Amino acid sequence: MSLLAPRITAAASKQQRCVSTAGLSLYDRYHRSISSTSTPKLAYEIITDGKVSSSPHDIINQDKQTIVFLHGLLGNAKNLRTPAKKLTRQLPHLSALLLDVRGHGGSSGSQQHVQPHNFHSCVSDIFHTLTPLGLVGENSPTAICGHSLGGRIALQYTHTLQHQDHDIQTPQQTWILDSVPGKPDPSVHHVLKAISSIPLPIACKSSLTDTLMSEYKMNKAIAMWIASNLKGKNGEHDWVFDLDIANELVDNFADQDFDTMIHEITSGSSDGALDSTIQLVMAGRNKEWKEDVVSSLRSIPTFGHSFHMHKLENAGHWVHVDAVNELTQLMVDGLSNTRR
Repeated sequence: MSLLAPRITAAASKQQRCVSTAGLSLYDRYHRSISSTSTPKLAYEIITDGKVSSSPHDIINQDKQTIVFLHGLLGNAKNLRTPAKKLTRQLPHLSALLLDVRGHGGSSGSQQHVQPHNFHSCVSDIFHTLTPLGLVGENSPTAICGHSLGGRIALQYTHTLQHQDHDIQTPQQTWILDSVPGKPDPSVHHVLKAISSIPLPIACKSSLTDTLMSEYKMNKAIAMWIASNLKGKNGEHDWVFDLDIANELVDNFADQDFDTMIHEITSGSSDGALDSTIQLVMAGRNKEWKEDVVSSLRSIPTFGHSFHMHKLENAGHWVHVDAVNELTQLMVDGLSNTRR
């Protein structure tokens, strides 16, 4: 069972080339909206040299590049701590920015995020987080990596930057970890339905685990993982994620034109802007990778050039757990020379 746990180029002329709408350019409207946000939109964590940093100033360093990490559905930034620590330890020129996407972890709560809850809104959240942190222009993240839901958001992020004028530059590399194109697997809806039916508050993690295993026939690993997403104490526990937002995000899966977006991103742009490569990592034990899905991806014209696919044979959907060393080595090999 698997669980889907504005760019500018170096040329100043491009920075000023805008699309005017009702007397106000897209560029100006973007900056006006950003300026109203004095603090980052999303909760975040910074990892530098293999350690969690306590200061956002550590990420703005002329000697370091930034890679953004996005977790999967019903997860949080801490899920990707281990690969981020390993990566930044082996590649000291990189710092990692781990984000809680809307409706998850420290970014939970419907009141914090206006509708619609879709991938475009998630990308806007990222823009409104990077800008207050100073990760714009030459300090823009050099790469973005997302697992499952996070991989879909990462794809949307890069596609948006490549097709609009922003002061956040397109990442050189986009890493997509076991995000399967198309509709979500039925198991995802099963999990969401089960969670939605659990009465609140929840007494404790152990009772929730037992309920999920006995009444909803979940295996122990999945049940324990879901139970780890509780907050509270003294028999008064609630979810750390927002179920309404999670459900709406899942509804967007089938609408994302995954293959076309990969093709457009990896084909470069007509103005000669920096090309972006995509690295798609598949879990060998994830049965969602049907032959027709893989064949469709391999038929993308840029496959083998600026679009690459990797398979971690012994990993399940949580590739960053099951094959963290192999995954880290793949990323080290790919990111060793990424400097702006």
